[in-house]
Amino acid sequence: MHRPAIRLATLLALAALATGDAAEVRAAGDEYPGWAGTIASHELRGPQGTALRIGDLKGDVVVVNFWASWCKPCRKELRVLGDWVGDLAGDPARIVTVSIDGDRRRAERFLEDEGLPFPLYHDGPDGLARALDLPSLPCTVVLDADGRLVRVVRDGSAEGLDELRGTVRDLIADRVGELTAADEDASG
Repeated sequence: MHRPAIRLATLLALAALATGDAAEVRAAGDEYPGWAGTIASHELRGPQGTALRIGDLKGDVVVVNFWASWCKPCRKELRVLGDWVGDLAGDPARIVTVSIDGDRRRAERFLEDEGLPFPLYHDGPDGLARALDLPSLPCTVVLDADGRLVRVVRDGSAEGLDELRGTVRDLIADRVGELTAADEDASG
């Protein structure tokens, strides 16, 4: 009597794995093994020398964008990400931009001149970018709330950014659902 229900539940779970976030997580993690751990543990230097480890942002969806002021596609992508900041306000999500410029002042001037709403995390060309052996610039990485690598966008194209935005929205919706369920469990 319970067998059809079990089979249906199993089929639904398999379908979700085949088409949903789990498949995406597996694919990104397989293509870039070790990136999530390297990104999480690397210490970045921010404004006035403040330290940030991406791993400390666990619980939030994190978009990490690697850029350089001399990279024209990076400039375009940063402007798009800058537009997202307001849209993400109040959501369990963060955008962290990491300059790999050799000269920190040049990166600072670019952000100021463009009026971009990001704090400057400058890591230079020999930091995290080298540790990851970044395949290109710009390179944008999405980590889910558990710190798993979900997506890597390397081309800065409008299509890639649209897909990235869809991934981030889906992950935020999942995280909000988890938080809502936890709140209901705690109060119920």
